[in-house]
Amino acid sequence: MIDVLIYGGVLLVLLLLGAVFFGAPYVPTLRRDVQRLFEHIDSDDVLVDLGSGDGRLVRAAAAKGVRAYGIELSPILVVISWLSMGRARRLGSIRWGNYWRMNLPDDTTVVFVFLAGSYMDKLRKYMESEAQRLGRPLKLASYGFKLPGYEPVQTDGALLLYVVKP
Repeated sequence: MIDVLIYGGVLLVLLLLGAVFFGAPYVPTLRRDVQRLFEHIDSDDVLVDLGSGDGRLVRAAAAKGVRAYGIELSPILVVISWLSMGRARRLGSIRWGNYWRMNLPDDTTVVFVFLAGSYMDKLRKYMESEAQRLGRPLKLASYGFKLPGYEPVQTDGALLLYVVKP
């Protein structure tokens, strides 16, 4: 029995912290910062949360009438997100996958991300490629880390807001 608990615990840690190798560990966005983000989003925007964790941002978007998608690498966090969505499912969804290997949904207008600084250049290339593919600018809200080669159009606490043009 103890072996099962040890192996299960190790597996859980690997599933939750494995995202460190793809961008950042699971760290929930503070509620006040979630509210701050929505001061910069219009009701007709479509938000994508890259590395959506427990789905907090997607649920908050749905509560404000904003359509949102979350993309999460950890299957455990995807299940937690899905279970906690409730009525938010009418405007939001969580997708399991590695966003580095996915296209943004075609209706995306705003991308939110909390990434380790070492991944920000990779994000810049990803965002430029997606803006080019979609043929329009994309807004990026980065939580705490600067996007190389860009100046924020606005800052609000830890949020750095950018416009990435095709």
